[in-house]
Amino acid sequence: MLKDFKNIKAIILDLDDTLYDCSGTLLLQGRRQAAKNIAKIINCSEEEAYNLQLEIEKKYGTRVNIYEKIVSLYNLPNSYIKELLEEFIHTDVSGISLFPDVKDTLIQLMVLGYKVILVTSGEKEIQDKKIHVLGLSRGCFDDIFVAGRNNGQIKKDCFQEIMHRYNLKPEEIVCVGDKIDDELTASKSLGMTTVMIEHGRHYELYVREPHIYIKPDYFIKHIKDILELRIGNYSQIT
Repeated sequence: MLKDFKNIKAIILDLDDTLYDCSGTLLLQGRRQAAKNIAKIINCSEEEAYNLQLEIEKKYGTRVNIYEKIVSLYNLPNSYIKELLEEFIHTDVSGISLFPDVKDTLIQLMVLGYKVILVTSGEKEIQDKKIHVLGLSRGCFDDIFVAGRNNGQIKKDCFQEIMHRYNLKPEEIVCVGDKIDDELTASKSLGMTTVMIEHGRHYELYVREPHIYIKPDYFIKHIKDILELRIGNYSQIT
C-alpha cells in the first residue's frame, strides 16, 4: 500500500552514498591508504592487504571494524586498531562531487515547502569538510546534523531532536538514505517513512541478505525520484 504523502512536512537526507558516491571514491581511497601500512605490518603486498579488507567486510558486514578483525587475526598489538582506522578515515576528500540531480532536487523540495534536513555521521571535522567541498554549506538545507564520534550522538538522537525542534510528528517525515542498519532502521522504528537509495555497499549488503533487515517503505535509484513520491504515483517495491 502506498503511504499518504499529503501530510509530509520534512525530508531528512543522509550524505555518504546518498548525495554523492562514497563507496566508489573515499571508501576505496581509504582502503588503499590503510593497505600500505597493513602490508608492512603483516608482510604482504599492498594489493593483498587491500583485498583482505574487502574480504573481511564481505564476510562480517559493513558495520564491522575491519582493523579490529585484522589485529585479532594476526595477533597484533591493539594499538594498530586506532592507527589503521585513522589512516582509513583521514583520506583526501577534495575530489568528491554530488550526484548530478542533487542540487536541483534540493531546490525543488524547498520551493515545494518541505523542510529539508541533512543528517550524517562520522567525525565532525571530516563530515563538515565533505559538506563544504560538495557545496552544501549554505542555502541547501534548513538544518544540518552531524552524529558520531565527536558528540556521542547516533542518528536516532538527531531524528528525535529534529522532531522536537520543528514540532514534527514521525508520520510527517520522510528519511532517505542508503544504510539499512543505521538511518533507515532508526527512522522506521520511530514511525517515519523510509526511502532507500539503490547505491553503494550498504545497498549491496541489503540485496544480498534482505531477510535479516527491516524493509524500507520505498526504493529510489536517484535522489530526483523523491519528487515522484510527492505526487503519490511512485510504485512501492515488493
